[in-house]
Amino acid sequence: MKNWLLMGALLVLSAGAATADTLQLSFNDRSAQLGYRYFLMEDDFGSTVLGGRLLYNEKEETTLGSLGVEFIGEPGNIAGLDLGFGARLYGGRADHRQELLVLTIGTTADYFPPMLGGLGVFGEIFYGPKIFSTLDAERLLETSVAIGYAATPRVRVHLGYQNIRTKFEDTGTWTIDEALRIGFTARF
Repeated sequence: MKNWLLMGALLVLSAGAATADTLQLSFNDRSAQLGYRYFLMEDDFGSTVLGGRLLYNEKEETTLGSLGVEFIGEPGNIAGLDLGFGARLYGGRADHRQELLVLTIGTTADYFPPMLGGLGVFGEIFYGPKIFSTLDAERLLETSVAIGYAATPRVRVHLGYQNIRTKFEDTGTWTIDEALRIGFTARF
C-alpha cells in the first residue's frame, strides 16, 4: 500500500509541475490523503476547478479516489467567504472486498475573514444517492470540517475531521473513512 501512495504522490506532483494550482496533503498515524486542484478558469464571477484526490486508510482498509468539478464564488459582500457547488465521482475499495463507484453532488464553504489574521474554517458535504451508485455501493455521504491558518500567503496549515460513509448491498452502512488529520494546502 505504501507503494500506491508513493506512486500517487509522484503522479500528482508531476501534474503540478505542468499546471500549478493547489496541492493538499493531510495525514495521521493510520491514514493519508493527497489532493490536487486545477483552476480551469477564474474571473470576477468565481472559479471553475477540477480536483482529484487519493485516500488510504489503513484502519478501515480503504483505498479511495475521487475526481470532480466545482464552481466557486464569493456570495454578496462577505469578505473571505467562498462557496462552491459541484460533483465528484468516487471510486475505490473498502475492507478489501467491497468496491464502489458513486457520483455525488455537494457543496463546499471556505471562510477566512480578513479580521482574523489568517485564521478560518472550511467544510464540505457531498452525497451520492442510490441512483448514482454502482458496483457494491448503494449510496455515499462525505462530510468534513477543518480549522486552518494561513501561515504564508501560499500555505495554509489545518486540522480537520472527515467522515465518509457508504451503504453496501451485502454489509449495510460502512464507515470507510473517519479520521482527524493534520496537513497543509499549498497554492502555487
